[in-house]
Amino acid sequence: MRRFTQDGRRYLARLWRALRAPTAWPIVAVVALVGALALVYLGTQRTVWIEINGRRLAHRTRESTARGVLNELELALAPEDTCVAPESDALLAGEPIRIGVARTVVVIHDGSVAQVRTQAERVVEALADVGVPTLPEDRYYLREEPCDLYGPLPTVHPSGRVTAQNLIAALRQPLIVRIQRAVPLLVDDGQVAVEFYTTARTVGAALFAEGLTVYEGDTCSPPLDTPVTAGMAVRLTRALPVVLDDGGEARRLRTHSATVEELLAEEEITLDADDYVRPEAGSLTRDMTVAVVRVHDEYFIEEEPVPFEVVQVPDPEMEIDQHEIRHWGREGASRTRIRVHYENGIETSRAVEGTWLERQPIHRAMHYGTRVVLRSLDTPYGTLSYWRVLRMLATSYNAPTAGTPLNSPHYGLTRLGWPARKGLVAVDPRVINLRQPLYVPGYGPAVAADTGSAILWRRIDLCYDLDNLVLWRKWVDVYLLDPIPSRDRILWQVPNTPVEKE
Repeated sequence: MRRFTQDGRRYLARLWRALRAPTAWPIVAVVALVGALALVYLGTQRTVWIEINGRRLAHRTRESTARGVLNELELALAPEDTCVAPESDALLAGEPIRIGVARTVVVIHDGSVAQVRTQAERVVEALADVGVPTLPEDRYYLREEPCDLYGPLPTVHPSGRVTAQNLIAALRQPLIVRIQRAVPLLVDDGQVAVEFYTTARTVGAALFAEGLTVYEGDTCSPPLDTPVTAGMAVRLTRALPVVLDDGGEARRLRTHSATVEELLAEEEITLDADDYVRPEAGSLTRDMTVAVVRVHDEYFIEEEPVPFEVVQVPDPEMEIDQHEIRHWGREGASRTRIRVHYENGIETSRAVEGTWLERQPIHRAMHYGTRVVLRSLDTPYGTLSYWRVLRMLATSYNAPTAGTPLNSPHYGLTRLGWPARKGLVAVDPRVINLRQPLYVPGYGPAVAADTGSAILWRRIDLCYDLDNLVLWRKWVDVYLLDPIPSRDRILWQVPNTPVEKE
C-alpha cells in the first residue's frame, strides 16, 4: 500500500509539471471541451422501458416518442406481432412500450406438417391457431420432450447480454410440436371387454399402460409384439392360477389345462409305480393345489447279537472245586430285514420283512471237576482225613441267640432235634449234607446238624453252649471229613456267594 501511494504521488507530480508547461494548455482546453459536451449529451438522455412478451428491458434514449424509440432500436415487427405504444408523457413517466412477438410453431401431425405465427401462450392455443384437432388421449412432444397439452409455451433465454434485438431474435426461433395420435383398441379379457385409446407402439405396451397385466401362461391374440393399429381387437385368454407341489417342492403357475391329468401332461410330470396324486383326477379350479406324492421304499439290515450260553461240563479227570474254561464261546448274530416307506422324502412307516439267524452262537464250555481225593490234615485233635475244603463265612450262635422263642417246643434244639451245643453247626443243606462231619480251624471238629434262614450257600453258623459263646464273623476254610457221601448227594459247584472281600 505504501509503495502504491508513493508511485501515485510521483505520477501526479509529473502530470502537474507537464500541465504547467506553456505547450500543454491547448490540449487541456480540447479535452475539457469534449468532456463538457459529453456531460451535456448524457444529461439530456432518458430511461424508457420496452416490454417484449412480458419481459421488461431498460433503454437510454434522447427520443421522447415510442416511434422514435422503435426507429432508434431498428426493431422490425412482423404483421402478426403486436405493439402498444404509450403517449410521450406516459412513456417518459415509465409506461413501457409493449411488444408481443408472435411465436413460430411448427406442428407435425397425422403425416403432415403445419406452421403458424401465433400470439398463443399455451400449447393447446397454438394448436388451435394451426387448426389441428386435439384429443386428451394423444401424446404431445415439444422439442421432442413430452409436454402438457395445456402447458405454457417455453420462455426463451438469450445468451450473453439481453437486448431487445437478440430477445426478439430468440422468440422468432420456431417451436416444433409433434403429435402422436392415440388409436382405439378393443380388448376382450374373458368376460370383460374394454375399449380405450392408446399411443403405445405395440399391443404389449398398450396393455401395460392400461394396467392390464399379462401373466406368464396367458395367451394374447394378436401377439404382444404386434404393432398397434386403429380399431385393432385384442383377445386375452387367461391361464388358470394353480399350485403344483411335486415331491414337496411347491410352485405357483398358470395353466390352460382343464383337468389334473392335462396339467401333469402339460408340465411333463411322470409318475413312478408307487407315486400318486392328490386329488387323483377332476377339474382344476382357481388356486387349487395339485400334490404329486413321490413314494419310495428303502431296505436295510439290522443285526443283533445272539448271546452264547455257558455249558457246565463235568470232568472226572479234574479234582472237585476246580474249574477250567475249555472253550470261551462266541456270540451269534440275528439279522432283520426292515422296509422303510417314504413319501416326499419323509418316513411314514417301517415294517419287518424277515428275521433269520445269520450266525450260530458257540457256547462256552466250563469244565468242573468231579474227582474226589482224600487228604490228611494235622490238627490239635489228631490227623483228620478230608475230601473237600470250602471257603465259608463263619458266624456263631447259641440257644438264646438262635431266634427261637423260649416257650417254643423247638427252643434249644437243632434241625435234627439235637440239643444245641458246641460241636454242632448250621449249614445250607444244599451245600453240606446234614450229619456231615467237618472241621473248622479255631472251632474244632463238628457235625452239620442245624440250618437257618440266613445260612445260605457259603455261610456256616457255629453253635456254642450257653456259657462259652464266642462271637464269629470271618472267613475260614471248612474241611469236609471222611466218609465221602454218595455222588448224587454232592453239590459239585457251589455258588460263590456271599463273596469274600479282600
